[in-house]
Amino acid sequence: MNFRVNCSFLRCFLFLGMVLLAACRNAELPTPAPTLTVPTVLPATSEPDSTKPIPTETTIPAATAVPTNTAIPPATAIATQTAVPPTPSPTATSNNPTTFAVIFVEANDTLNVRSGPGVSFDIVGTLLPDATDVQIIGTGQLVSGSTWVPVQQGSVSGWVNGRFLTQVIPSQTFCSETAVTQMLDQLKTAVANQDDALFAQLIHPERGLHVRLLWHEAETRLDSQHLLNDPTSYSWGTAAGSGEAIIGTPANILLPKLTADLLNAAELGCNEILRGGTAGFVMLPDEYAPINFYTFYRPGTEEFAELNWGSWAVGIEKWQGHYYLSTLVHYQWEP
Repeated sequence: MNFRVNCSFLRCFLFLGMVLLAACRNAELPTPAPTLTVPTVLPATSEPDSTKPIPTETTIPAATAVPTNTAIPPATAIATQTAVPPTPSPTATSNNPTTFAVIFVEANDTLNVRSGPGVSFDIVGTLLPDATDVQIIGTGQLVSGSTWVPVQQGSVSGWVNGRFLTQVIPSQTFCSETAVTQMLDQLKTAVANQDDALFAQLIHPERGLHVRLLWHEAETRLDSQHLLNDPTSYSWGTAAGSGEAIIGTPANILLPKLTADLLNAAELGCNEILRGGTAGFVMLPDEYAPINFYTFYRPGTEEFAELNWGSWAVGIEKWQGHYYLSTLVHYQWEP
């Protein structure tokens, strides 16, 4: 009986111990409670991470360096290039764009192409004296009495003095122009009446008039103002046969020859030299070759075995849409 009581007591004691042990374990659970603060720590650590992307987003405007694309120089260069074509306006849109040829440059020389309008700019290229495929690509500028124009020929581009260029006009077109024949009539009237004002209208005021009493002699360049009454004595080269120097005013030297051979011409030819017999060659100066012309030919008389003939090749060029008297080349018998 006592044993059973003792056993029962022991069981009760063990049971009570287990209860107390369980109670003790449950009492320890609050101690891990501080670990519940971990979530509060997590937001604290996550906030700086979330704020880190913010600066990166604010630095994204650094990608606003994209505006450097708008400052790309070629964009402005394109603007200047598109502004170039307007000058050759009448022909820039045609199927056959206007081309120009080099004139008044000797065969052993070249025409300088410069980086800007005027001789003060560097030479960036040259054009051959017989170049015929030059294009004016922009507006000219007047510098020291000469119009400089921007040009291009192949890979060469720059500025040249416009006096050394002439517009290329097909022979058939030129010879059929009524404006040209009307101009020739005005020239005869100006010579016959010694009309300086009319003469001046026929010559471009800037480009002047180039005269050769013999095609192979040096030229005399004359101003268009008061040409026939100009008191200046010019050197006109040497006389055929004697070789003596010819010096005098246009009224004394040029006018008599124009009167004799131009006003008394019996034949008129377009882009061909009409002439009588002579021992020497008869041709246009190389420097004048691209310029269209009409020939006034006065045959010689039997009294002089027809050797006293005379011809004038009247060169006419088109500039800025108008025809102008450009060259006068005289031909005659030479021993």
